[in-house]
Amino acid sequence: MVILNLLIFILVLGIIILIHEFGHFYFAKKAGILCHEFSIGMGPAVWQKRKGETIYSIRSIPIGGYVSMAGEAINDALIKIDQVVGINVNEQGQIYEIVLNQELPSDFVGVIKRYDLYGRDFDPLYIEIEIDGVVKNYPVLRDTVYRLSEKKEMWITPSEKSFESKTLWQRFLVIFAGPLMNFILALFLFVIVGFFALKPNLESNVIGSVAENLPAYTVGMVDGDQITKINDTVINNWNDLSAVMSGLDSATISLTYIHNGVSQTINTVDVSVAIQMAGIANITENHVVYSDQAIIGQSYGRAKSDAGLLAGDLITQIKIGSMTYTINNWDDIIAFFKTNTRGDITVTYERSGVSHDVTYSLISDTALAQLGYQAIVYQIGVSPDANFNWGYTLAYPFKTFYGDMMQVFHTIGLLFNKAEGVGIGDLSGPVGIYSLVSDTAKLGLVALIGFTGFLSINIGLLNLLPIPALDGGRLIFLGIEAVTRKPLNRRFENTVNNIMFFLLLGLFVYVTYNDIIRLIKG
Repeated sequence: MVILNLLIFILVLGIIILIHEFGHFYFAKKAGILCHEFSIGMGPAVWQKRKGETIYSIRSIPIGGYVSMAGEAINDALIKIDQVVGINVNEQGQIYEIVLNQELPSDFVGVIKRYDLYGRDFDPLYIEIEIDGVVKNYPVLRDTVYRLSEKKEMWITPSEKSFESKTLWQRFLVIFAGPLMNFILALFLFVIVGFFALKPNLESNVIGSVAENLPAYTVGMVDGDQITKINDTVINNWNDLSAVMSGLDSATISLTYIHNGVSQTINTVDVSVAIQMAGIANITENHVVYSDQAIIGQSYGRAKSDAGLLAGDLITQIKIGSMTYTINNWDDIIAFFKTNTRGDITVTYERSGVSHDVTYSLISDTALAQLGYQAIVYQIGVSPDANFNWGYTLAYPFKTFYGDMMQVFHTIGLLFNKAEGVGIGDLSGPVGIYSLVSDTAKLGLVALIGFTGFLSINIGLLNLLPIPALDGGRLIFLGIEAVTRKPLNRRFENTVNNIMFFLLLGLFVYVTYNDIIRLIKG
């Protein structure tokens, strides 16, 4: 199972990276920029194939990728003054190959005295080289290659093939095309999911499906039943049902429904309750629902990774600030989190007869709302009647795309608002993404396709952040150039990019460490 999940993770991430880098690559080639390498993955190459001027690579670490374009470095030349190199020349005395590996044969071997392999404004390229004590100037063809080994070669970078020589618009397209392709991929995947998305009939109180082993199933409800009353509230449609359920203050309800034309009332139905801000729920993995005892059915998120709370722990007390609340059952837990929605809490619980105290931070109800989640979720395991609808299907990709975009924006905003209980420590890296992909894969292919679209939007937007070393930072530099009418100093730009790259690498290590700790703790 682990191997299958790993393969799915590599496939999902590989598709997103491939489409991102292809965007850069396509517009670079279209602009006439020399692309030395198109790589998926990082680290040592496991497969390479040259086609034309470009080496296509798959590398061993399935994280990231790149397009190596001419003109991105301060100096693309692989030679320097006083270096000993070999040269191969044609019948006209023009250099067509520069041999950097001295073990390979060459027409002449000498010491470089001067050279110009860039040729700004189509100035002639040349190498001035000393051979056997005689200095001679050789013209260099603009498609000359460096010979690095018997099988490995690399083209030189004359100005017309360099990234920096292209127009501002061409460079903008090359940089922006990566994130753009991520957005196009997401829309395409959401179109596929849209054909499987049924429009819920919210004007009816008819049940479309009942989830196995959840409360409604346990009391005998089936597809086609009609819910007519919850507690003392009449239910005419699904909006009524949602309003009543979201406003509950108890882990039990009374339920009236019509089954085979006969109205039935059950006075006590246990409700599945998930306190999302705290990471605890009253339903176990085996669908046992606790209500009259404050036993944790499942723990997740910070409750598990930070506090170490586990299924089966009995909560006896919760403290926030100077206030201490005695907890006897899940109604008390609900009452606490109805009025205490942010900050640090200290939970007193019993495990195997021994009392323990743990303190951890809540994710605020406003933060969850901005991310599209409810602070407290109540479920009995029923879904509304639903049917295929062309309008719903066609609108689905765009509504989902917009919703996912907003979720990313809200997440980034919350990182800078400590009061909402969300911080850098909540970010997920490759290990966290692996866990999310694995969990989503259990829900089926359609769910996995939808999550891949969401992940593609995330990667596209994060790349557009105005941070040096990311696509967004490079676009900012282009914006400065557009205003000042002159490009930034390449050495300054590269230095800033390199510094930020190492800072981002440090963040990557920190996030990955947190992911591993969370994975170990389950």
